Amino acid sequence: MPALLNFFFLASWTLPIIFIPLIARQYTDNLFLISLILTLYNAVVLFSSTIFGRLGDTVGRKKVVILGFLISGVVLFAHNFIGDISSLYVLRGLAGIGSGMIPGPLAALVGSGSVGIFTASGSFGFMVASILAGVLKKDFIIFTTAAFLCFIGLFLSFFIKEQKKRLSVPLFPYEIIKKNIDVYLPYLIRHSAASAIWAVFPIYLTTLGVDKFRIGILYAVNPLMQVTFMLLPARLKSSRLITTGLVSSSLTFLGYAVAPHWGYLIGLQALLGFSWANLYLGSMKHLLKHNAEQSTATGVLNSIFGLSGIIGPLLGGLVTFFGLRVLLYFSSFLALCAFIISRILKGRAG
Repeated sequence: MPALLNFFFLASWTLPIIFIPLIARQYTDNLFLISLILTLYNAVVLFSSTIFGRLGDTVGRKKVVILGFLISGVVLFAHNFIGDISSLYVLRGLAGIGSGMIPGPLAALVGSGSVGIFTASGSFGFMVASILAGVLKKDFIIFTTAAFLCFIGLFLSFFIKEQKKRLSVPLFPYEIIKKNIDVYLPYLIRHSAASAIWAVFPIYLTTLGVDKFRIGILYAVNPLMQVTFMLLPARLKSSRLITTGLVSSSLTFLGYAVAPHWGYLIGLQALLGFSWANLYLGSMKHLLKHNAEQSTATGVLNSIFGLSGIIGPLLGGLVTFFGLRVLLYFSSFLALCAFIISRILKGRAG
């Protein structure tokens, strides 16, 4: 059941987010303001993940997942009423609440036995939603479909089987963060680099002559590769998966910068899927194996996802003043730094 719910969660989350920068472009040409939309969204995800990841361990994971799907469905349908840049900011901020509530508690319901299937199902939802977004095109249909997927997840979440286990977790999980810093810090740096790109990536694609349908197809290649690679390396050590993910991320972002034509991005999106599959699966395997407070530990990872979504678009928004390709080179360098820091921290721990 958690794997199926992860499919609906990632599908509903992906559908609207792909074209949010293009919707924002209807109201402003300022790329920094457009980047701030993702910054706001991820700031709320950070807050929500931290609070509700802890609540999953203390009051029950099933309850948090149910509430998360309910809030997400209502807010995503409300996206149909976006009429200006202000309402877009408000609704994307509210969307971050539901998005942050679900991942940590849902991942903790999996345990450590079937992480590959769980993460692959989420990537499959990402892929399906990316294709749907390109096919549906119209904003009303996209937002309504996203809400519908959330309500399916809401219905299914009532059938979750949860062992009644409550853990005592401090309000701020300092010891958990310290214990897993060799996973959290490189993840933060790499995903900050990625978030800097994603805030304006659809706009960059339009400069290469890519229409909405092809944007959807390009986005779908990434999760298609994620599904494949999340299942194949399931027996590899988490440290090797993380290292591979960081190095290939840097190469992907560099490829974006030097690609002379949008067709080259098909292969780069495949490499992106490979890099993310390794990094995310490796991080999840490590956290679920080495922490009793699984909901909190994975919730912190999702909080870092949110924090990187604040840092990345802010940095990226500033770097875009020098050009979109400069941003891509900058992100490649950051991902390389994440790899170097990962090796240093692993060496100290070992």
